[in-house]
Amino acid sequence: MRKIRFLLFALLALLYVTNANALDVGDKIESNGITYEVTSMGETGLTPTNYTEVKVVSSTVTGALTIPDIISDKLNQYKCKVTAIASAGTYTNVTSVTLPSTLKTINTNAFSKSQITTINIPAGTDDIKDGAFAQIENLTAITVDAGNPKYTAADGVLYEDRGGNKYLKAYPVAKAETTFTVPNDVYGVAVNGFQQAKNLTTITLPASIKDLPTTKESNGFTSAAKLTAIKVDAGNTSFKDEEGVVLTKDGKTLVAYPFARHGVVNTSYDAPSSIDPTHAMHPGEVYSIPSTVETIAPGAFSKVKEITAVQLNNVKTIKEGAFYSVRNLRNVELGASVETIEDGAISDTPDLSRFDVDSNNPKYTADTDGVIYNKDKSELVLYPAGRAGEYTTLSTTKKVRKRSFYYAQKVTKVNFNADLEDIDNDAFQVARALKEITFAAPSKLKRIGTFVFYMTNLDKLDLPASLEEIGASAFYANTNMKTVKVAANSQLKTIGNGAFAGNTALETFTFEGASKLETIGTQAFKGDTKLTHFDFPATVKTIGASAFNGTTSMTNVTFAAPSQLQKIENAAFQEASALQNITLPEGVKEIQQHAFNSCTSLTEIGVPASLTKIDPKGFQLCEKLEKFTVNKDNPTYSSVDGFLLDKNKTKLVSFPPAKANTYYTMLPPTITEIGEQAFYAIDKLENITIPEKVNKIDKLAFDLTKHLNTIAFLGKTPIPETNIDPSAFNPANVDPTKIDLSVRKGSETAFGNNTVWKKFHNIGVSFFEETNGTGNGVTEYFPLSKKAVMIVGTKADVFTYVVKPKVTNHLDNKTYEVRLWNDYALKDNNTNIEEVVFKNSLDYMGLDAFKKQNGSSTVKRIYFTATVPTKDMSATKWEYIDNAGNYTEKEFNPDLKVYVKKSVEGTYKTAIGWVRYANQVSYKIPNEIKIAHQYGTFAREFDADLGIYARENGDNGRVGAFIAQTGDLKKGTVAGNEVIKCMMKSINYNGTNVTDYDYVPADCGVLLESRSGLQTPTDFYYAIGEKDNATYNVTNGVLEGITVKAKKMQSTASDHVFAMTAQGIFKPLKTGVLREIPVHKAVARLAVSTSSPAKVMFVFDDGRSIDAETTGIENIANTTTTDNNVYYNLQGQRVENPQHGVFIHNGKKVVLK
Repeated sequence: MRKIRFLLFALLALLYVTNANALDVGDKIESNGITYEVTSMGETGLTPTNYTEVKVVSSTVTGALTIPDIISDKLNQYKCKVTAIASAGTYTNVTSVTLPSTLKTINTNAFSKSQITTINIPAGTDDIKDGAFAQIENLTAITVDAGNPKYTAADGVLYEDRGGNKYLKAYPVAKAETTFTVPNDVYGVAVNGFQQAKNLTTITLPASIKDLPTTKESNGFTSAAKLTAIKVDAGNTSFKDEEGVVLTKDGKTLVAYPFARHGVVNTSYDAPSSIDPTHAMHPGEVYSIPSTVETIAPGAFSKVKEITAVQLNNVKTIKEGAFYSVRNLRNVELGASVETIEDGAISDTPDLSRFDVDSNNPKYTADTDGVIYNKDKSELVLYPAGRAGEYTTLSTTKKVRKRSFYYAQKVTKVNFNADLEDIDNDAFQVARALKEITFAAPSKLKRIGTFVFYMTNLDKLDLPASLEEIGASAFYANTNMKTVKVAANSQLKTIGNGAFAGNTALETFTFEGASKLETIGTQAFKGDTKLTHFDFPATVKTIGASAFNGTTSMTNVTFAAPSQLQKIENAAFQEASALQNITLPEGVKEIQQHAFNSCTSLTEIGVPASLTKIDPKGFQLCEKLEKFTVNKDNPTYSSVDGFLLDKNKTKLVSFPPAKANTYYTMLPPTITEIGEQAFYAIDKLENITIPEKVNKIDKLAFDLTKHLNTIAFLGKTPIPETNIDPSAFNPANVDPTKIDLSVRKGSETAFGNNTVWKKFHNIGVSFFEETNGTGNGVTEYFPLSKKAVMIVGTKADVFTYVVKPKVTNHLDNKTYEVRLWNDYALKDNNTNIEEVVFKNSLDYMGLDAFKKQNGSSTVKRIYFTATVPTKDMSATKWEYIDNAGNYTEKEFNPDLKVYVKKSVEGTYKTAIGWVRYANQVSYKIPNEIKIAHQYGTFAREFDADLGIYARENGDNGRVGAFIAQTGDLKKGTVAGNEVIKCMMKSINYNGTNVTDYDYVPADCGVLLESRSGLQTPTDFYYAIGEKDNATYNVTNGVLEGITVKAKKMQSTASDHVFAMTAQGIFKPLKTGVLREIPVHKAVARLAVSTSSPAKVMFVFDDGRSIDAETTGIENIANTTTTDNNVYYNLQGQRVENPQHGVFIHNGKKVVLK
């Protein structure tokens, strides 16, 4: 075969690009210097009963090449049996080859351009194509393993048994002899049996030869470089030769003309100077067909190189390809005798610029351009391949015949007449210069056959409405075609396999109006990397395998309603990497494997009720896929939180890769089975939490989860070994020694004894920590990943339970973020927790979050300091909703109060999963601060904004917060008595970093002063502080806040503790007598030694010395009147006409009511 044919094979291979992801027919696998191509798909798994099959395409190996029987695909998902050697390929540096025992087929031109000198055929090989070894330039011998029932070898020549008859199959190209006599037991010579034999000049056929098959492009002796004569034994009853040319015995059929046989030199057949001014073209040599010959066999003159003209004489029939690729042919004299010219009889003859047909020929005629038509000019038969430029078909033309323009590489434009109905197969194949075709209106064209415009150079295409069928590969590899338009009211029903594949410049394919399109064939648009969208007519029923595979620019597809689509076949949209979402139309029934694999921009898939068959490999490697949404009426599938499940919600069919979370990855709690390849090749999966009910894991479920590092089991009983497929964690791709298990305390032994789970790196257990004060009870933390833990239960005995952002496991000193509150987390709690404060970024809130085992709950209030609402509210996430749309489960009781920051109140009320609790959510925290006698104390587990009431109520209800530090204590005497003076400062004094006097940082004890009267309003409220991201410097405080739970305290000689009474008066606690201080209050701890009971004086800082007694609050006068003397506020500013509040008057602090 000549060079141009290798180019065809190479271009075909380009469309079967190596897919590093999912595997499908046509994909490439590279292993140990050998490239393979998938020919059929088998089962996944470690020991399949049905193997995937591959063929060898090429090799970069230098020296000896050994091809294995079985390989694995790049992802170790499939075991692949090597069953074939592909056509052509590159083996430049291979010097020898050992073929696998599994080999069945060796295709044409195998191991081309290699350095192989001998080749041995395995016993099991049973399909060697004609011309299999014709391109092995150094091949001198072929041998065959004993026991092969079909092939034998003798003297290095390969023979084949065909139904009991012996055929010479392949003569080694580089065998040294110049002459060869076929053994006299040989019945036939296979097509291309002597192809490319470089040394033979003469071949002698014995009397036993009865069959010399030919094809439209080859005979048994094609391209034997030095062959000038094929001799036939005179005793042969089927064939004879005339001057080395093989004829049938009766002389009526010319079978084979030797490649290097010269014609008779005749200068009248020299190329005219108008086309060959330098006489570079082959000198005229003519061959006159013997007068007895009536038929030229297919491929009889294929590739011959020395003749330029043929005199047909009495020839009646020219079979297809009879004069295929006669490179120097310039003249064929078609006389009156010619009755039949078969399709492509004279083609790929680049020097033949016109045909002339005898005017007396009853069957054929030529138009003025030298193009052959049948007599009534309804069929265009042959176009001279050497004719250049534009051509218009005759107005009478109804059909353009097969191969009529085959390899006509100089035609640039063709205008088709209106009455044309059919352009048959291969008509314009590899007409490389063809850039434009037009269809006269109103066109009657119905069919464009297979490979018609294969590898032409069209840049646009406007298809007429009359067209009904586009054949396979009809416009394959038109790499400059940018637009295709199908006219309105199109009758087009079929776009064939590969019809527009490899059109790498194609941007739009547009239906201008109504269409009857039903079938889009396999690989129809494969590899069209610039195609941006496709609008499927409602009539489309099938989208074939790999139809849009590799359309990497496609962002959108639509399906006109009512869609008749029923099936999306294998890899139909694989690697449509720009496709963002797709809603499958109602009516589609099946999605086959790899249909949407590697659609890396796809975020959502809508599954209609009609879709009842989804291959588990249908949506793999879609890294941004967040959710499947299944129609509620689908009888086979369902979806929960975007997970694709079976109808009963017990089997995980497919995990949306975008749900993989660094902190935790949870699954629906209803599932009992993890399906085949459910997590296949999810690159971002770091952790997974297995629900308690799961008891089965199917094959390859976690294959290629290369970053998986933690598996957490909510259940305490391990999944039995027998229920875990051996390939679930494919050992070829998943190393269990790099994956930790996390199990509940008490189940570690059972997991350690399990033959599957004990192979994993480490079995970690939930841990227990005291995080709400020493002695107040432990909380169980369950690691779901390397970063996050879930609170699964607590024994804490506190009033206010605080969930802190992080926790450290005291056993290994690892710190985790606290991200989840488990379902029924308080079910085993037997204390009376009344409040829960979430100071963390809580991602998951469990069902009946605060209920005890008996269904009761002591929790009345919960507080969230986070600005982002919990995203996974379990009842919503897991869709506990009945058919009427009502929730069947809940997280919170209806009487639970939920407090959040004011800035995000609306966000919480409208967030997914929170809407149902909108009436329970508020930023106003009431009934906690009640000052009746001017003063009180306060402390909280979170920042508190005490000024919000005043800001929202006309400045009424002002409250100030004061602190004192140990450095602000001073002993002195008053009236002979020892006094401890305590300087009280507004909490926002310089150095604390607090900006407002009514803002109290978390866990800070303060003295509160009602600044708008002796009492706070009855409806007073405060809010969670908005500035809790700041760092405050409130240290060495005298006031100690009591948080989490009430605290029993007493004074000692060195630690004087003062508590405020209900009357707003600080009194010392007695020594030796414990007094319970209520939670959320503060006490003053004056760590000053005194010689005798001392009096304490709280002095408010108004800019004067601590020694000034005028600001003391030991005695506070209450008055309801003002006088003419000057009043000052507590900041020392003069106040005219003071109203209600606390002021400095005559050196004393007074309260105006």
